[in-house]
Amino acid sequence: MLSIIIINYKTPELTLRCIESIYASVIDVSFEVIVVDNDSQDNSKEKITHSFPSVKWISNTYNAGFGRANNLGVKHAKGEFILLLNSDMLLLPDQNLNVLLNRIKDNSKIGIIGCKLLNEDGSFQKSYYYDIGTIKRALRNNILWYKLTKPKPQKLDAVMGSFMLFRKSDFNTLGGFDEDFFMYAEELELCMRFQRILEKKIIYDERYTAIHKHGGSSVASNWSIQQNMLSNALLHLKLNGWTGYFLYHFVFHFNIITNLVLWFTLGDHQKQSYSRMYKAYLSHYSQYFKIPFYYSFKQNRKFLKA
Repeated sequence: MLSIIIINYKTPELTLRCIESIYASVIDVSFEVIVVDNDSQDNSKEKITHSFPSVKWISNTYNAGFGRANNLGVKHAKGEFILLLNSDMLLLPDQNLNVLLNRIKDNSKIGIIGCKLLNEDGSFQKSYYYDIGTIKRALRNNILWYKLTKPKPQKLDAVMGSFMLFRKSDFNTLGGFDEDFFMYAEELELCMRFQRILEKKIIYDERYTAIHKHGGSSVASNWSIQQNMLSNALLHLKLNGWTGYFLYHFVFHFNIITNLVLWFTLGDHQKQSYSRMYKAYLSHYSQYFKIPFYYSFKQNRKFLKA
């Protein structure tokens, strides 16, 4: 059996569209759909359960973020396999999910499978990550280093959290998502534990495609950029310890200085992108000094939230 888990937070129309696409797609196996609502405080439950009475609805009493809400959904799942879908995902009617299900069933060395994500206009969307937690990846944002070395990605380390297929038993063995994260980077950390602890592979399979309305389930705002920056800093601490954490920030500062010197070489779009990134980073500057102490020593800690 397959359990499909969707997190809803004030996106009833997107969630409905996602569920409709699930039932319209080819899934040659029994499945259940679980919706975990992060305290939307709107008419999401009425709309969704009225249209799809078979959906298993779970209500959170607060906005638990991505990882915690999915952990709750997995606890209630009956399936041997779990498919996590963002509420802004659309499965396509001409795609057979058994392509991925059979692959993970037949190979116990596979930990997580992701698929080829498309934008609504059919163009390719980023679907995977390389070189997670490495200084090489951090230096990709350094204009001078990038132009001189023209770095190439080395190792596929993670797939997007908007579409993740895995065994429930593997997920439970690892204790699920790390609940120190509120949103962003938690799927990267999970993928790294699949590799480091379970010694299982992260697979990107482009034979299966789905549409992702990128940013549709989260507000594209200064807050989201700030949250992303904080979560990525915490990711470096989790993966590389204190030394790696402070090295990451050293490289980040080095990138800022180098890029400002070469600012005149950038186009308007690049300038805007870097400006938003640096403003987001500096807006919570004091937090970066607290993170390694709080998340290394304090018990019963809260998740990191901008």
